[in-house]
Amino acid sequence: MESSEYRYVYYLVQDYLKYILQEPHLGPAPSRVAHVLRNTASFLQKENEETLKPCLDTLVITSVDAARRIFIKVMDEEFADGNTNWGRILTIFMFGGILSKRLQEHRVQLTEDNKEQISYFITDYIINNKAEWIEANGGWVSFTCSCSISLLVNHCYELEALHTSHVWRFLCLLLSVKPA
Repeated sequence: MESSEYRYVYYLVQDYLKYILQEPHLGPAPSRVAHVLRNTASFLQKENEETLKPCLDTLVITSVDAARRIFIKVMDEEFADGNTNWGRILTIFMFGGILSKRLQEHRVQLTEDNKEQISYFITDYIINNKAEWIEANGGWVSFTCSCSISLLVNHCYELEALHTSHVWRFLCLLLSVKPA
């Protein structure tokens, strides 16, 4: 049986992906956290997609399973140094959004089942790897209190560092390796 925390994170992920994929009839954000994710993560995702365009242009994803494998590799590298902050939590959502858009751009039909699978692997990552940190740092309520765009960019996310961070270099390296 899924915990209430798992369901909550799953619905946050689903809402964010629907927002990023510009699904019709989405409606307003279902919670304050979802609203902050929609506005902040999508803004930063758009900024980073432009920066990462040369790397992303080489990213051909033809299945949800391939997206899951890439997601896990990149997230493992993102958190390899053991540091977590709200900006890095946003990175989880942003990278899930980037992969979802790449699937869509490569004409992978994002059926409800496919979107559900993507939402589950992102949720699994958050719950299995970051739930304790989130709880210890005030939970999702703390996220909404501390993460306005200006605070996020200046204190939490370190946007300039992201442009040159090891995770994005790792992503470019990963994408430059062609499968055998």
